[in-house]
Order: sequence, then structure tokens, then C-alpha cells
Amino acid sequence: MWAYFKFELKQFITNKKNIAVYVILLFFALFYALKMAPAYEPVEKVDVDEMEARYLTREEFLNTAKSNHWAVEYARAIFPQWNEYEKARMDALVQKDNVKYAEATANWYTYSDMLTYKSRDMFYNPAYYTYDNSYGHKDGHYGYSYSASRFEAYSKGATELSISVFEERTAIQTLQRLLHSYLPFVLFATLIFLTVDIVLKDRHNKSALQGFPIADWKKLLIKGSVSFLGTIFAFIPLSIGFIIIGIQSGFGDLSLPVPIYSYVEGNFTNSTMGEYFLKNSVFLVVWFLFLISLILLLSILVKAEFASVVVGLAIISAEWIYFEREMGAYTEVHRYPTSYVQVGQILTGYRNFVYESKSFTAENGLFIVGACAVVCIVLTFIISHFKKFKLLS
Repeated sequence: MWAYFKFELKQFITNKKNIAVYVILLFFALFYALKMAPAYEPVEKVDVDEMEARYLTREEFLNTAKSNHWAVEYARAIFPQWNEYEKARMDALVQKDNVKYAEATANWYTYSDMLTYKSRDMFYNPAYYTYDNSYGHKDGHYGYSYSASRFEAYSKGATELSISVFEERTAIQTLQRLLHSYLPFVLFATLIFLTVDIVLKDRHNKSALQGFPIADWKKLLIKGSVSFLGTIFAFIPLSIGFIIIGIQSGFGDLSLPVPIYSYVEGNFTNSTMGEYFLKNSVFLVVWFLFLISLILLLSILVKAEFASVVVGLAIISAEWIYFEREMGAYTEVHRYPTSYVQVGQILTGYRNFVYESKSFTAENGLFIVGACAVVCIVLTFIISHFKKFKLLS
């Protein structure tokens, strides 16, 4: 079996299609690190001019407003505390005291959210309302609560703080943001294109393969292992971009906080980057096993690369077809494996937030995707024993 494993691995590494996939990943990593990452504009950024403008506007209002209208009285009641937090933020930046800035900023977000969330006349950062977002107010509430939790953890933690950390620009925070967006799609699509011909290429090597008297199910097991290993290799070109971002904005560390949203409680708790990446790794591995076993099964049943590509891509993109905000409250989409592709969003609770459901948990996702993987593996094992589906037939 070892000889066959080395044979498959050599073919995998020297496959021109696979080499092209790795080159594309390297280009993607370089483009993102050199062009997209430096241009990243966080919704909640450290902007002294914006802070000062808000502070001076409120101060001028407090010094000049004479009316006894209820709205004016309300403003007089809430503006002093708001400006106290705002001034504390600006003073901390001048003093370059990042811990004090984190503490004042956590208070500012908590206070701002408390005033804004239940008000029809007050609004969050305008960026939440772009593109006619009808959920802007909810997204603002989520964003401010997220930021309050994050900065509170900064003020209490032992991690080194900087503007890059505050704006989530460090390499490790960039990786977190990518896992929360489209990196899972990139990894799953990479696996599909790397694996799609690992069985069907044998049609061109029948004479060489006849020298390996190994049962088909063992061959499929080895092919799956090579495919899994090849997918892990995909992290090598992607890591080049990680290193470049780290040189530009700092690497960050595994003790940085990751706010985790609880739909039941309606608030955030904090995990660490180390825990977050460990859970992501487990989730990704289960997804890799499912997709690999599915492609192996399709390869011996249909024997057409196109079918494996179509089915694989359909599974990782199916959620785009049926996704609608708040639909988790009246449907059972949490039972579909396709609803767990966004592994980062599942682990942070963001998927529960947008679906308005408590069911999109890592435990449910691992069970559902893992069960699909087991079914595919068992079916592949059974079908591989039928002469009709022999690998070299």
C-alpha cells in the first residue's frame, strides 16, 4: 500500500491541473495581500477627526441650545456622558495609552448602542445602511455590541495592542475575517478541482496500475488520503499572503479575542483566536472528508469529471439560492448541510443572527456534515465491491 500511496502522491503533485490550481491560489494570496488587504476599510475604525467632530457638535449644542422641548432636554441628559467617553478616547490616543483607549471605546460602544437601538430618531454608523440595507439598524446593533465586547476584552487582556489590532488589520485578524467571509468557499472549491480526476485519471494508466494488486476500496482510501493531503498543501501558497500582511500590519497573536454571539442571550462572550482557529480546523476537516468521499462516490458511479464538479460546486454554493434573512425562524434550513459552508460565521454565531435562529451551531453542523461524510464513505465502500464499478473497468 505504501508503494501505491507514493505512486498516487507523485501523480497528484505532477498533475498539471493541480499545479495550475496552486499557482492560482498563490496569485490570489499575493493579490489580496498587496492590493485588497491594505485597502480594507473597517466600518468601525480609529478616526480621530470623526471623534472630534462628534464631540464638538455635542459641546456646541450643550452650550447654545435654549429650548425646553423634550427632545432638547433629552439631548442635554445624554450628551455629557457620551462626550465624556468620546474625550477619553481622544485623550488616550494622544497619550498613546492603548489600554485606556480600549476601555473608553468599550464604554462608548455600549452607551451608544443602548441609546440608539430602541430609538427611531437615532442611527448607527452610516456604513450599516448602505445599499438600501433594510436591516441596517439590526446590523448596527450587532456591530456596536460586537465592538463593545471586543474592546472590553482588549482592555482586560494581556495581548499587545495597536491601531492595527483595533481595526482588525493584523494577519491573524485578517485570516479570521476571511474565514468569516469567502475563504471557506475558496478552500472547498480548491478541494473539488484537486480531487475531481483522482479516480478517473486511472483510465489512462491501466497498465501501470495492474502492477498494484490492491482491492479497489483500499485504492479509494489511499486516493482520498492523497486528496486530503493535497488540499492541506493548498495552505502553503495561501500562507505567503499571510506573511506579507503580517509584515505590513503585524501578525497579532492567538490570545486576541473573538466575540461569539449568543442568539438566546442576545449578547456576546469572548473566545480566543487559538480556540477559534482550532474549532475552524475541525469543522474544515469534516467538510473536506465529506466532499472527498462524495467525489470518490460520484467518480465510481457516474465516471464523469463534469458531474463531480457540478455536484461539488452546487453543494458549497446552494445556500445562495435559498438564503433569506430571518428565514430560520419559520423554516428548517438548519437541517441542510449546505447551510454550514460558512464555517467561520457558524462558530461566531453570526449565522444565528442573520437567520434569526438558535439552531445554527457548530455541534449541529459537525453532526450533519459528518453524517453525510459517513454515508458517502459507507456507500463508496459497498459499491466498490461490485464488478460493474471496478476502477479499471
